[in-house]
Amino acid sequence: MPKGQVREVLAELGLMKNQQDFGSVSCVSVVLHHLLKELPIEIVSSNALQMLHLIEFSKDNSFDQHMNYRLLGFRLNERKTSVDIVIAVLDKIIQVVAQYDSLDEYLKVVDAYADLILQNQLGNLLNTILEGISQRALNKGVTEAEMPSLQSLLGKILSHFKCLEDVLCLNHFPEILDVLFGSSQDVVYLHILNLATRNERIRDPLSIQLLFEISRTLHDNIEAKNVKDDSQVAHSISHFVHMVDYGAEMEQQLAFLVDCRGAFSRFNELKETLVHSSNSLAIQALKCAKKHLSLVKACITFSEVTIPSISAQSKQFDHFLETAEVAFLVGLVSHSDGLIDSAIGCLQTLNTTDGLQTPAEVEGLVSSIRKLCGFLVMVPGTHFPNNLFSLISSHSWFEPKMKTQIFSSILLLLTSLAQKSLPYHADTQIPGNDLLFYGDSSYKQELVSLSKLVLENLLGAIQQEPSRAVQGAMALEACNCIVSSFMVNDELSSVCLNLIETAKSGLSSHDKYLRSTIELVKKKSQTPSAATVSVSV
Repeated sequence: MPKGQVREVLAELGLMKNQQDFGSVSCVSVVLHHLLKELPIEIVSSNALQMLHLIEFSKDNSFDQHMNYRLLGFRLNERKTSVDIVIAVLDKIIQVVAQYDSLDEYLKVVDAYADLILQNQLGNLLNTILEGISQRALNKGVTEAEMPSLQSLLGKILSHFKCLEDVLCLNHFPEILDVLFGSSQDVVYLHILNLATRNERIRDPLSIQLLFEISRTLHDNIEAKNVKDDSQVAHSISHFVHMVDYGAEMEQQLAFLVDCRGAFSRFNELKETLVHSSNSLAIQALKCAKKHLSLVKACITFSEVTIPSISAQSKQFDHFLETAEVAFLVGLVSHSDGLIDSAIGCLQTLNTTDGLQTPAEVEGLVSSIRKLCGFLVMVPGTHFPNNLFSLISSHSWFEPKMKTQIFSSILLLLTSLAQKSLPYHADTQIPGNDLLFYGDSSYKQELVSLSKLVLENLLGAIQQEPSRAVQGAMALEACNCIVSSFMVNDELSSVCLNLIETAKSGLSSHDKYLRSTIELVKKKSQTPSAATVSVSV
Protein backbone atom coordinates (compact mmCIF):
# COMPACT_ATOMS: atom_id res chain seq x y z
CA MET A 1 0.00 0.00 0.00
CA PRO A 2 1.54 3.37 -1.01
CA LYS A 3 2.19 5.74 1.86
CA GLY A 4 -0.08 8.33 0.30
CA GLN A 5 -3.09 6.04 0.65
CA VAL A 6 -2.72 5.55 4.39
CA ARG A 7 -4.74 8.61 5.31
CA GLU A 8 -7.40 7.69 2.72
CA VAL A 9 -7.78 4.22 4.21
CA LEU A 10 -8.00 5.59 7.70
CA ALA A 11 -10.51 8.21 6.60
CA GLU A 12 -12.69 5.54 4.97
CA LEU A 13 -12.69 3.65 8.24
CA GLY A 14 -13.85 6.80 10.01
CA LEU A 15 -10.61 7.20 11.91
CA MET A 16 -9.51 10.50 10.41
CA LYS A 17 -12.46 12.52 11.58
CA ASN A 18 -12.04 14.84 14.50
CA GLN A 19 -10.20 12.50 16.84
CA GLN A 20 -11.95 14.01 19.84
CA ASP A 21 -15.20 12.54 18.43
CA PHE A 22 -13.95 8.93 18.35
CA GLY A 23 -16.29 8.14 21.16
CA SER A 24 -19.19 8.37 18.70
CA VAL A 25 -17.63 5.76 16.41
CA SER A 26 -18.23 2.17 17.55
CA CYS A 27 -15.52 -0.51 17.59
CA VAL A 28 -12.67 1.92 16.86
CA SER A 29 -10.14 0.03 19.01
CA VAL A 30 -10.69 -3.38 17.45
CA VAL A 31 -10.64 -1.91 13.91
CA LEU A 32 -7.40 -0.10 14.67
CA HIS A 33 -5.93 -3.32 16.10
CA HIS A 34 -6.58 -5.24 12.88
CA LEU A 35 -5.30 -2.32 10.86
CA LEU A 36 -2.03 -2.32 12.80
CA LYS A 37 -1.73 -6.04 12.13
CA GLU A 38 -2.28 -5.81 8.39
CA LEU A 39 -0.48 -2.64 7.36
CA PRO A 40 2.97 -3.15 5.78
CA ILE A 41 5.76 -2.58 8.28
CA GLU A 42 7.17 0.26 6.15
CA ILE A 43 3.95 2.22 6.66
CA VAL A 44 3.73 1.43 10.37
CA SER A 45 7.33 2.44 10.91
CA SER A 46 7.18 5.72 8.98
CA ASN A 47 3.83 6.66 10.55
CA ALA A 48 4.60 5.38 14.06
CA LEU A 49 3.84 8.68 15.81
CA GLN A 50 0.56 9.04 13.92
CA MET A 51 -0.38 5.47 14.87
CA LEU A 52 0.47 6.22 18.47
CA HIS A 53 -1.78 9.29 18.34
CA LEU A 54 -4.64 7.24 16.89
CA ILE A 55 -4.31 4.66 19.69
CA GLU A 56 -4.46 7.44 22.27
CA PHE A 57 -7.90 8.58 21.05
CA SER A 58 -9.33 5.14 20.24
CA LYS A 59 -10.37 3.94 23.66
CA ASP A 60 -13.63 2.00 23.75
CA ASN A 61 -14.98 -1.34 24.93
CA SER A 62 -14.31 -3.18 21.66
CA PHE A 63 -10.64 -3.87 22.49
CA ASP A 64 -8.22 -3.12 25.35
CA GLN A 65 -6.26 -0.02 24.50
CA HIS A 66 -3.02 -1.27 26.06
CA MET A 67 -3.01 -4.21 23.63
CA ASN A 68 -2.82 -1.76 20.71
CA TYR A 69 0.12 -0.01 22.34
CA ARG A 70 1.68 -3.46 22.75
CA LEU A 71 1.04 -4.42 19.12
CA LEU A 72 2.62 -1.22 17.84
CA GLY A 73 5.76 -2.01 19.85
CA PHE A 74 6.06 -5.48 18.35
CA ARG A 75 5.49 -4.15 14.85
CA LEU A 76 8.25 -1.56 15.27
CA ASN A 77 10.65 -4.40 16.11
CA GLU A 78 10.13 -5.93 12.68
CA ARG A 79 12.52 -3.52 10.97
CA LYS A 80 15.10 -0.85 11.71
CA THR A 81 13.32 2.35 12.63
CA SER A 82 14.80 5.84 12.77
CA VAL A 83 16.34 6.55 16.18
CA ASP A 84 14.51 9.87 16.38
CA ILE A 85 11.18 8.16 15.81
CA VAL A 86 12.03 5.42 18.31
CA ILE A 87 12.94 7.92 21.03
CA ALA A 88 9.79 9.98 20.37
CA VAL A 89 7.60 6.87 20.53
CA LEU A 90 9.30 5.58 23.70
CA ASP A 91 8.94 8.93 25.44
CA LYS A 92 5.21 8.83 24.77
CA ILE A 93 4.93 5.17 25.84
CA ILE A 94 6.67 5.88 29.14
CA GLN A 95 4.12 8.66 29.77
CA VAL A 96 1.25 6.31 28.92
CA VAL A 97 2.32 3.36 31.10
CA ALA A 98 3.11 5.64 34.02
CA GLN A 99 -0.68 6.07 34.34
CA TYR A 100 -1.31 2.30 34.64
CA ASP A 101 -2.06 0.89 38.07
CA SER A 102 -2.24 -2.64 36.70
CA LEU A 103 1.09 -4.47 36.64
CA ASP A 104 -0.31 -6.80 33.98
CA GLU A 105 -1.04 -3.94 31.56
CA TYR A 106 2.26 -2.25 32.42
CA LEU A 107 4.25 -5.41 31.71
CA LYS A 108 2.45 -6.24 28.49
CA VAL A 109 3.27 -2.83 27.03
CA VAL A 110 6.87 -2.35 28.21
CA ASP A 111 7.76 -5.91 27.18
CA ALA A 112 6.84 -5.01 23.59
CA TYR A 113 9.23 -2.03 23.61
CA ALA A 114 12.09 -3.66 25.56
CA ASP A 115 14.08 -4.62 22.47
CA LEU A 116 13.89 -1.06 21.12
CA ILE A 117 15.19 0.26 24.45
CA LEU A 118 18.02 -2.28 24.61
CA GLN A 119 19.07 -2.02 20.96
CA ASN A 120 19.29 1.76 21.18
CA GLN A 121 21.10 1.59 24.54
CA LEU A 122 18.56 3.75 26.32
CA GLY A 123 19.67 2.86 29.85
CA ASN A 124 17.65 5.59 31.54
CA LEU A 125 14.41 4.29 30.05
CA LEU A 126 15.34 0.73 31.07
CA ASN A 127 15.83 1.84 34.66
CA THR A 128 12.54 3.70 34.50
CA ILE A 129 10.51 0.67 33.45
CA LEU A 130 12.27 -1.55 36.02
CA GLU A 131 11.37 0.97 38.69
CA GLY A 132 7.78 0.93 37.48
CA ILE A 133 7.63 -2.86 37.70
CA SER A 134 9.16 -2.86 41.18
CA GLN A 135 6.70 -0.27 42.52
CA ARG A 136 3.62 -2.05 41.19
CA ALA A 137 4.87 -5.49 42.30
CA LEU A 138 5.50 -4.25 45.83
CA ASN A 139 2.16 -2.47 46.03
CA LYS A 140 -0.13 -5.19 44.70
CA GLY A 141 2.02 -8.30 44.35
CA VAL A 142 2.46 -10.42 41.24
CA THR A 143 -0.08 -12.91 39.93
CA GLU A 144 0.49 -16.05 37.88
CA ALA A 145 -1.09 -14.35 34.85
CA GLU A 146 1.59 -11.66 34.95
CA MET A 147 4.51 -14.12 35.04
CA PRO A 148 4.80 -14.76 31.26
CA SER A 149 5.24 -11.06 30.45
CA LEU A 150 7.72 -10.59 33.28
CA GLN A 151 9.63 -13.68 32.15
CA SER A 152 9.73 -12.39 28.58
CA LEU A 153 11.01 -8.95 29.63
CA LEU A 154 13.71 -10.31 31.93
CA GLY A 155 14.76 -12.81 29.28
CA LYS A 156 15.31 -9.99 26.78
CA ILE A 157 17.39 -8.05 29.28
CA LEU A 158 19.54 -11.10 30.09
CA SER A 159 20.02 -11.87 26.40
CA HIS A 160 21.20 -8.33 25.71
CA PHE A 161 23.98 -8.20 28.31
CA LYS A 162 27.18 -10.22 28.11
CA CYS A 163 28.15 -9.95 31.78
CA LEU A 164 25.98 -10.85 34.78
CA GLU A 165 27.51 -8.09 36.90
CA ASP A 166 26.19 -5.49 34.44
CA VAL A 167 22.67 -6.89 34.82
CA LEU A 168 22.85 -6.97 38.59
CA CYS A 169 23.90 -3.31 38.59
CA LEU A 170 20.58 -2.32 37.01
CA ASN A 171 18.33 -0.49 39.45
CA HIS A 172 15.63 -2.73 40.95
CA PHE A 173 16.69 -5.85 38.96
CA PRO A 174 17.61 -7.99 42.00
CA GLU A 175 14.40 -7.13 43.84
CA ILE A 176 12.33 -7.99 40.76
CA LEU A 177 13.97 -11.43 40.73
CA ASP A 178 12.56 -11.99 44.21
CA VAL A 179 8.93 -11.76 43.01
CA LEU A 180 9.34 -14.55 40.43
CA PHE A 181 7.75 -17.93 41.07
CA GLY A 182 6.68 -21.07 39.23
CA SER A 183 7.97 -22.11 35.83
CA SER A 184 8.81 -18.52 34.91
CA GLN A 185 11.20 -18.34 37.84
CA ASP A 186 12.91 -21.53 36.64
CA VAL A 187 13.31 -20.18 33.11
CA VAL A 188 14.77 -16.84 34.24
CA TYR A 189 17.05 -18.43 36.83
CA LEU A 190 18.36 -20.89 34.25
CA HIS A 191 19.00 -17.98 31.89
CA ILE A 192 20.99 -16.21 34.62
CA LEU A 193 23.11 -19.30 35.25
CA ASN A 194 23.90 -19.65 31.57
CA LEU A 195 24.82 -15.98 31.30
CA ALA A 196 27.10 -16.17 34.34
CA THR A 197 28.97 -19.24 33.10
CA ARG A 198 29.25 -18.22 29.47
CA ASN A 199 32.80 -16.88 29.45
CA GLU A 200 35.14 -16.34 32.38
CA ARG A 201 35.60 -17.93 35.79
CA ILE A 202 33.31 -16.68 38.54
CA ARG A 203 35.34 -15.02 41.29
CA ASP A 204 33.11 -12.32 42.80
CA PRO A 205 31.82 -13.59 46.21
CA LEU A 206 28.47 -11.78 45.88
CA SER A 207 27.86 -13.27 42.44
CA ILE A 208 28.82 -16.74 43.72
CA GLN A 209 26.35 -16.45 46.59
CA LEU A 210 23.53 -15.24 44.33
CA LEU A 211 24.14 -18.01 41.80
CA PHE A 212 24.32 -20.60 44.57
CA GLU A 213 20.91 -19.51 45.89
CA ILE A 214 19.48 -19.51 42.36
CA SER A 215 20.87 -23.00 41.79
CA ARG A 216 19.44 -24.25 45.08
CA THR A 217 16.01 -22.89 44.16
CA LEU A 218 16.13 -24.66 40.78
CA HIS A 219 17.20 -27.89 42.47
CA ASP A 220 14.50 -27.67 45.16
CA ASN A 221 11.80 -26.82 42.61
CA ILE A 222 12.58 -30.00 40.70
CA GLU A 223 12.61 -32.02 43.90
CA ALA A 224 9.27 -30.52 44.97
CA LYS A 225 7.71 -31.58 41.67
CA ASN A 226 9.02 -35.12 42.26
CA VAL A 227 10.20 -35.47 38.68
CA LYS A 228 13.28 -37.14 37.27
CA ASP A 229 16.51 -35.16 37.04
CA ASP A 230 16.18 -32.25 34.66
CA SER A 231 19.29 -32.65 32.51
CA GLN A 232 19.38 -29.00 31.45
CA VAL A 233 19.21 -27.71 35.02
CA ALA A 234 21.69 -30.33 36.22
CA HIS A 235 24.14 -29.40 33.47
CA SER A 236 23.83 -25.66 34.14
CA ILE A 237 24.35 -26.05 37.89
CA SER A 238 27.30 -28.38 37.29
CA HIS A 239 28.85 -25.87 34.92
CA PHE A 240 28.36 -23.11 37.50
CA VAL A 241 30.13 -25.17 40.18
CA HIS A 242 32.97 -25.90 37.75
CA MET A 243 33.40 -22.20 36.92
CA VAL A 244 33.63 -20.95 40.52
CA ASP A 245 37.20 -20.01 41.41
CA TYR A 246 38.28 -18.76 44.84
CA GLY A 247 41.90 -18.48 43.68
CA ALA A 248 44.41 -18.77 46.49
CA GLU A 249 41.59 -19.29 49.02
CA MET A 250 41.63 -23.05 48.47
CA GLU A 251 40.08 -23.94 51.82
CA GLN A 252 37.13 -21.75 50.87
CA GLN A 253 36.95 -23.53 47.50
CA LEU A 254 36.66 -26.90 49.24
CA ALA A 255 34.06 -25.49 51.64
CA PHE A 256 32.07 -24.38 48.60
CA LEU A 257 32.20 -27.90 47.17
CA VAL A 258 30.97 -29.29 50.49
CA ASP A 259 28.04 -26.85 50.46
CA CYS A 260 27.19 -27.86 46.88
CA ARG A 261 27.19 -31.55 47.78
CA GLY A 262 24.64 -30.86 50.49
CA ALA A 263 22.49 -28.52 48.41
CA PHE A 264 22.35 -30.38 45.09
CA SER A 265 22.19 -34.02 46.14
CA ARG A 266 19.69 -34.86 43.40
CA PHE A 267 22.02 -34.46 40.42
CA ASN A 268 24.47 -37.22 39.48
CA GLU A 269 26.23 -34.98 36.97
CA LEU A 270 26.85 -32.45 39.73
CA LYS A 271 28.39 -35.14 41.98
CA GLU A 272 30.77 -36.08 39.19
CA THR A 273 31.72 -32.42 38.78
CA LEU A 274 32.35 -32.18 42.52
CA VAL A 275 34.76 -35.12 42.40
CA HIS A 276 36.63 -33.69 39.40
CA SER A 277 36.82 -30.29 41.07
CA SER A 278 38.01 -31.72 44.38
CA ASN A 279 40.72 -33.78 42.68
CA SER A 280 41.84 -30.77 40.65
CA LEU A 281 41.98 -28.72 43.86
CA ALA A 282 44.18 -31.40 45.46
CA ILE A 283 46.66 -31.17 42.59
CA GLN A 284 46.57 -27.38 42.74
CA ALA A 285 47.23 -27.44 46.50
CA LEU A 286 50.09 -29.89 46.05
CA LYS A 287 51.82 -27.52 43.63
CA CYS A 288 51.68 -24.61 46.07
CA ALA A 289 53.57 -25.88 49.11
CA LYS A 290 53.83 -28.75 51.59
CA LYS A 291 51.82 -26.74 54.08
CA HIS A 292 48.74 -27.67 52.02
CA LEU A 293 49.12 -31.43 52.62
CA SER A 294 46.20 -31.40 55.06
CA LEU A 295 44.04 -29.75 52.38
CA VAL A 296 45.15 -32.38 49.85
CA LYS A 297 44.06 -35.13 52.23
CA ALA A 298 40.75 -33.35 52.84
CA CYS A 299 40.11 -33.13 49.08
CA ILE A 300 40.79 -36.83 48.57
CA THR A 301 38.58 -37.72 51.52
CA PHE A 302 35.83 -35.50 50.09
CA SER A 303 36.01 -37.33 46.75
CA GLU A 304 36.15 -40.72 48.47
CA VAL A 305 32.98 -39.95 50.43
CA THR A 306 31.14 -38.39 47.47
CA ILE A 307 31.70 -41.12 44.86
CA PRO A 308 29.42 -43.79 46.41
CA SER A 309 26.45 -41.40 46.03
CA ILE A 310 26.82 -41.49 42.23
CA SER A 311 24.15 -43.89 41.03
CA ALA A 312 25.91 -45.57 38.08
CA GLN A 313 28.50 -48.16 39.13
CA SER A 314 30.48 -47.60 35.92
CA LYS A 315 30.76 -43.89 36.76
CA GLN A 316 31.80 -44.76 40.30
CA PHE A 317 34.58 -46.94 38.86
CA ASP A 318 35.93 -44.04 36.78
CA HIS A 319 35.93 -41.62 39.70
CA PHE A 320 37.45 -44.05 42.19
CA LEU A 321 40.24 -44.64 39.68
CA GLU A 322 40.76 -40.92 39.08
CA THR A 323 40.91 -40.23 42.81
CA ALA A 324 43.27 -43.17 43.37
CA GLU A 325 45.64 -41.69 40.80
CA VAL A 326 45.58 -38.33 42.60
CA ALA A 327 46.17 -39.97 46.00
CA PHE A 328 49.07 -41.97 44.58
CA LEU A 329 50.55 -38.89 42.96
CA VAL A 330 50.66 -37.08 46.30
CA GLY A 331 52.17 -40.12 48.04
CA LEU A 332 49.09 -41.30 49.95
CA VAL A 333 49.56 -45.00 49.19
CA SER A 334 47.06 -46.33 51.73
CA HIS A 335 44.35 -44.00 50.38
CA SER A 336 45.20 -45.05 46.84
CA ASP A 337 45.02 -48.76 47.71
CA GLY A 338 41.61 -48.32 49.31
CA LEU A 339 40.32 -46.40 46.30
CA ILE A 340 41.58 -49.07 43.88
CA ASP A 341 39.82 -51.72 45.97
CA SER A 342 36.64 -49.63 45.81
CA ALA A 343 36.98 -49.29 42.04
CA ILE A 344 37.33 -53.04 41.55
CA GLY A 345 34.46 -53.52 43.99
CA CYS A 346 32.24 -51.48 41.64
CA LEU A 347 32.75 -54.15 38.99
CA GLN A 348 31.50 -56.75 41.46
CA THR A 349 28.01 -55.22 41.48
CA LEU A 350 28.01 -53.92 37.93
CA ASN A 351 25.74 -55.53 35.34
CA THR A 352 24.66 -54.86 31.78
CA THR A 353 21.60 -52.90 32.89
CA ASP A 354 23.68 -50.34 34.77
CA GLY A 355 24.21 -47.73 32.12
CA LEU A 356 25.82 -50.09 29.62
CA GLN A 357 23.09 -50.37 27.04
CA THR A 358 25.10 -49.05 24.09
CA PRO A 359 28.36 -50.27 22.51
CA ALA A 360 29.96 -46.91 23.31
CA GLU A 361 29.21 -47.33 27.01
CA VAL A 362 30.62 -50.86 27.01
CA GLU A 363 33.75 -49.65 25.23
CA GLY A 364 34.05 -46.86 27.78
CA LEU A 365 34.04 -49.33 30.68
CA VAL A 366 36.61 -51.58 28.98
CA SER A 367 38.79 -48.55 28.30
CA SER A 368 38.60 -47.56 31.98
CA ILE A 369 39.59 -51.07 33.12
CA ARG A 370 42.52 -51.05 30.71
CA LYS A 371 43.49 -47.65 32.09
CA LEU A 372 43.50 -49.23 35.56
CA CYS A 373 45.91 -51.89 34.27
CA GLY A 374 48.25 -49.15 33.04
CA PHE A 375 48.07 -47.41 36.43
CA LEU A 376 48.83 -50.64 38.31
CA VAL A 377 52.29 -50.77 36.72
CA MET A 378 53.32 -48.16 39.32
CA VAL A 379 51.39 -49.55 42.31
CA PRO A 380 53.37 -51.78 44.71
CA GLY A 381 52.21 -55.38 45.11
CA THR A 382 50.52 -57.97 42.90
CA HIS A 383 47.18 -58.48 44.62
CA PHE A 384 45.32 -55.96 42.46
CA PRO A 385 46.00 -57.74 39.11
CA ASN A 386 44.98 -61.00 40.76
CA ASN A 387 41.77 -59.52 42.18
CA LEU A 388 40.88 -57.89 38.86
CA PHE A 389 41.41 -61.10 36.91
CA SER A 390 39.39 -63.17 39.39
CA LEU A 391 36.49 -60.76 39.20
CA ILE A 392 36.41 -60.50 35.39
CA SER A 393 36.71 -64.26 34.85
CA SER A 394 33.96 -65.06 37.37
CA HIS A 395 31.29 -62.75 35.94
CA SER A 396 29.34 -64.16 33.03
CA TRP A 397 27.95 -60.81 31.89
CA PHE A 398 31.42 -59.79 30.67
CA GLU A 399 31.10 -60.77 27.01
CA PRO A 400 33.92 -62.61 25.21
CA LYS A 401 35.10 -59.50 23.37
CA MET A 402 35.29 -57.54 26.64
CA LYS A 403 37.18 -60.36 28.34
CA THR A 404 39.64 -60.60 25.46
CA GLN A 405 40.48 -56.91 25.66
CA ILE A 406 40.77 -56.91 29.47
CA PHE A 407 42.78 -60.14 29.71
CA SER A 408 45.16 -58.80 27.07
CA SER A 409 45.71 -55.70 29.18
CA ILE A 410 46.30 -57.78 32.32
CA LEU A 411 48.90 -59.86 30.44
CA LEU A 412 50.70 -56.71 29.34
CA LEU A 413 50.59 -55.47 32.95
CA LEU A 414 52.10 -58.70 34.28
CA THR A 415 54.93 -58.74 31.77
CA SER A 416 55.64 -55.10 32.53
CA LEU A 417 55.90 -55.93 36.25
CA ALA A 418 58.35 -58.74 35.44
CA GLN A 419 60.90 -56.37 33.91
CA LYS A 420 64.10 -55.41 35.67
CA SER A 421 63.12 -51.75 35.34
CA LEU A 422 59.53 -50.59 35.09
CA PRO A 423 58.61 -48.45 32.04
CA TYR A 424 57.44 -45.58 34.28
CA HIS A 425 57.21 -44.53 37.93
CA ALA A 426 55.36 -41.94 39.96
CA ASP A 427 57.18 -38.66 40.61
CA THR A 428 56.88 -39.32 44.35
CA GLN A 429 59.25 -41.49 46.39
CA ILE A 430 56.96 -44.52 46.24
CA PRO A 431 59.10 -47.54 45.22
CA GLY A 432 57.85 -49.70 42.37
CA ASN A 433 57.79 -53.48 42.21
CA ASP A 434 61.14 -53.48 40.38
CA LEU A 435 62.79 -52.07 43.51
CA LEU A 436 60.70 -54.07 45.97
CA PHE A 437 60.66 -57.55 44.45
CA TYR A 438 63.02 -57.90 41.47
CA GLY A 439 65.16 -60.98 41.93
CA ASP A 440 62.64 -62.53 44.34
CA SER A 441 61.92 -65.98 42.92
CA SER A 442 58.50 -66.25 44.60
CA TYR A 443 57.48 -62.90 43.06
CA LYS A 444 58.52 -64.05 39.59
CA GLN A 445 56.77 -67.38 40.01
CA GLU A 446 53.59 -65.60 41.08
CA LEU A 447 53.70 -63.50 37.90
CA VAL A 448 54.34 -66.57 35.74
CA SER A 449 51.50 -68.55 37.32
CA LEU A 450 49.02 -65.71 36.98
CA SER A 451 50.15 -65.02 33.40
CA LYS A 452 49.53 -68.65 32.47
CA LEU A 453 46.05 -68.56 34.01
CA VAL A 454 45.16 -65.29 32.27
CA LEU A 455 46.41 -66.63 28.93
CA GLU A 456 44.28 -69.76 29.24
CA ASN A 457 41.20 -67.67 29.96
CA LEU A 458 42.06 -65.33 27.11
CA LEU A 459 42.11 -68.21 24.63
CA GLY A 460 38.90 -69.59 26.12
CA ALA A 461 37.10 -66.24 25.70
CA ILE A 462 37.97 -66.19 22.00
CA GLN A 463 36.40 -69.60 21.49
CA GLN A 464 33.17 -68.43 23.12
CA GLU A 465 32.57 -65.62 20.60
CA PRO A 466 29.76 -66.62 18.18
CA SER A 467 30.52 -64.09 15.42
CA ARG A 468 33.31 -65.28 13.12
CA ALA A 469 34.32 -61.77 12.14
CA VAL A 470 34.46 -60.53 15.74
CA GLN A 471 36.24 -63.73 16.76
CA GLY A 472 38.83 -63.09 14.05
CA ALA A 473 39.55 -59.58 15.33
CA MET A 474 39.77 -60.90 18.92
CA ALA A 475 42.23 -63.61 17.82
CA LEU A 476 44.47 -61.00 16.24
CA GLU A 477 44.43 -58.84 19.36
CA ALA A 478 45.34 -61.84 21.52
CA CYS A 479 48.07 -62.89 19.11
CA ASN A 480 49.67 -59.44 19.16
CA CYS A 481 49.48 -59.39 22.93
CA ILE A 482 51.19 -62.78 23.23
CA VAL A 483 54.09 -62.05 20.91
CA SER A 484 54.58 -58.65 22.57
CA SER A 485 54.56 -60.11 26.07
CA PHE A 486 56.38 -63.43 26.03
CA MET A 487 59.39 -65.21 24.68
CA VAL A 488 57.85 -67.13 21.80
CA ASN A 489 58.77 -70.78 22.26
CA ASP A 490 57.47 -73.62 20.11
CA GLU A 491 54.33 -74.01 22.18
CA LEU A 492 53.43 -70.34 22.09
CA SER A 493 54.30 -70.20 18.40
CA SER A 494 51.74 -72.96 17.83
CA VAL A 495 49.16 -70.99 19.83
CA CYS A 496 49.79 -67.92 17.69
CA LEU A 497 49.45 -69.90 14.47
CA ASN A 498 46.13 -71.30 15.64
CA LEU A 499 44.94 -67.79 16.45
CA ILE A 500 45.94 -66.64 12.97
CA GLU A 501 43.97 -69.51 11.43
CA THR A 502 40.97 -68.44 13.52
CA ALA A 503 41.39 -64.92 12.22
CA LYS A 504 41.65 -66.10 8.61
CA SER A 505 38.35 -67.94 8.92
CA GLY A 506 36.51 -64.74 9.84
CA LEU A 507 38.43 -62.02 8.01
CA SER A 508 39.45 -61.22 4.48
CA SER A 509 42.91 -62.39 3.46
CA HIS A 510 43.62 -58.78 2.50
CA ASP A 511 42.83 -57.44 6.00
CA LYS A 512 45.75 -55.15 6.99
CA TYR A 513 45.59 -56.12 10.66
CA LEU A 514 45.75 -59.80 9.73
CA ARG A 515 48.72 -59.33 7.39
CA SER A 516 50.69 -57.21 9.87
CA THR A 517 50.07 -59.76 12.65
CA ILE A 518 51.35 -62.62 10.45
CA GLU A 519 54.53 -60.66 9.76
CA LEU A 520 54.98 -59.92 13.48
CA VAL A 521 54.59 -63.59 14.43
CA LYS A 522 57.15 -64.63 11.80
CA LYS A 523 59.61 -62.05 13.07
CA LYS A 524 59.16 -62.99 16.75
CA SER A 525 59.41 -66.69 16.00
CA GLN A 526 62.78 -66.16 14.33
CA THR A 527 64.19 -63.64 16.83
CA PRO A 528 64.25 -64.27 20.62
CA SER A 529 62.14 -61.71 22.46
CA ALA A 530 63.53 -59.37 25.06
CA ALA A 531 60.59 -60.03 27.34
CA THR A 532 61.38 -61.64 30.67
CA VAL A 533 58.32 -63.84 31.21
CA SER A 534 58.15 -67.30 29.75
CA VAL A 535 55.03 -69.43 30.04
CA SER A 536 53.82 -72.74 28.72
CA VAL A 537 50.27 -73.63 27.90
